[in-house]
Amino acid sequence: MIWWIVPAAVGFFGLVILLTGLARIGKRKFRTGSFRLLTGGMVLSGATLVSLVGLNLQTYSRLTLERPVATVELTKIDKQLFHANVLLEGEDVPTGYEVRGDEIEFKARIIKWTPWANIIGYDAVFKLDRMSGQYTNIQEDVDKPRTVYPLKSEPGIDTFVLVRKRGGWLKAVDAYYGSGTYVPMLDGAKYQIMMTQNGLIARPGNPEANEGLRNWHPPVNSVADVPVDID
Repeated sequence: MIWWIVPAAVGFFGLVILLTGLARIGKRKFRTGSFRLLTGGMVLSGATLVSLVGLNLQTYSRLTLERPVATVELTKIDKQLFHANVLLEGEDVPTGYEVRGDEIEFKARIIKWTPWANIIGYDAVFKLDRMSGQYTNIQEDVDKPRTVYPLKSEPGIDTFVLVRKRGGWLKAVDAYYGSGTYVPMLDGAKYQIMMTQNGLIARPGNPEANEGLRNWHPPVNSVADVPVDID
C-alpha cells in the first residue's frame, strides 16, 4: 500500500507549509508567507497528482489480477479418452483422472466484490467445484458417456457460504455466480487454470497446448435437437 502512504506523507508536509504560509500572511509577513504559500501549494498539488496516478495504477492492477488455481497435464490413452494429472494450487502431489471427451472443463463458484473492494485488496472469493470432460459435438455429448469429478472440499467452516450470507452488510458483494472454462484435450498438452476477478480462464502451458488452441474449431453441424419433456 506504499502507493498512497508516501504521497500522503508528502501531501501532509505540503499542507503544513501551506498553513504556516497563511499564518505568516496573517501576521503581515507577506514575503515569507507568500513563499511558503506557493511552496506548500506546489508540494500539495504534486502529491495529489502522484496519488491519482498511483490510484489509477492500483485500480488496474487489482482489477486485472490473475491467480493460479490448477495445472493440468494430459496424456492420450485412446480416442476421446485421456489421463489428466491435475495439480491444485496449494497441493504438492497431483491427482490423476481418466477423462472422456474432446475437451476438459473446470468449474468454480465465485463471489465477485465491487470495484472499490478490489482496490483496497479484496479479491474475488472462489471455490473449485468440479472437473469434467465434454465432447465438441453436442450430439456426442448427449449420447456418449461422460466423466465428472469433484475437485476440492474444505473442512470446517465454509467461508464461501459465510461471505455469501454476510457480505451484503457492507454492500461490497457485486455478484454471486458460477464460472467455467474449457480447452481441447491433446496428447502432451499442459494448461494453467487461472482465477481472475471475473471468473476462470485457461492459458496454454506448453507448445502442444498452444498448437491445439490455434487449431481448435467447432465441427460443422454440431448442434443437436435435444428433446425436452414439458409437463
